[in-house]
Amino acid sequence: MHKKTQRITVIVIIALVCISLIGSSFVAIFQPGTETATSENQAVLQKEYADRKAKVEALTKALEGAPQDLQIRQALGDAYYDKSRITGQLNMNEYNEDLQKAIENYKSVLAAKEDNDVMYKLATSAFLIGDKELAEKTYTDLLNKKADHVDALYGYGMFLFYEKGDYKLAKEKWQKALPLTADESMKKRLQEMISRADGMDISASDAKGNK
Repeated sequence: MHKKTQRITVIVIIALVCISLIGSSFVAIFQPGTETATSENQAVLQKEYADRKAKVEALTKALEGAPQDLQIRQALGDAYYDKSRITGQLNMNEYNEDLQKAIENYKSVLAAKEDNDVMYKLATSAFLIGDKELAEKTYTDLLNKKADHVDALYGYGMFLFYEKGDYKLAKEKWQKALPLTADESMKKRLQEMISRADGMDISASDAKGNK
């Protein structure tokens, strides 16, 4: 896995977790607390892992019986995508494997039909695993098709910010997304990242002025 991406994996997962797929029980995993709380959080994590692994196994078996079924294949991609949110906290090798499996299944689905949600998850999976070329191509292809896709604008902004260091363009994506969403939690995340991008721009300007 790309070293830079590996360093930011947890940051990005936490941000993307807020968008979809994770139940409220998962929030506790990221809350600081006592040793008892940590133990409880670990128990939650292990239960989530077991549940998601079982779902992957069930869908894998179902797909073996119907290899041309796009609905099952897409569900399997989603199951690996969901599972990576857990394995990212437990085992980086399994995390990479989950994302790669998600990518493979999403590519198969997209080869047969167009689906914006699948494109978004493919782009995000590629970003998280460190496949910059696939991530950028898929994000831009999706936004060329649907310029007001809020999650894609947010995700592509994260990619530009963390992976490419293009704070200006990242900020533009988030500013575009801000008036497009009525979700208050998303608005808050967008505003926080816009402020962070502003801070990076100021730091870059100061650095140039001190040369």
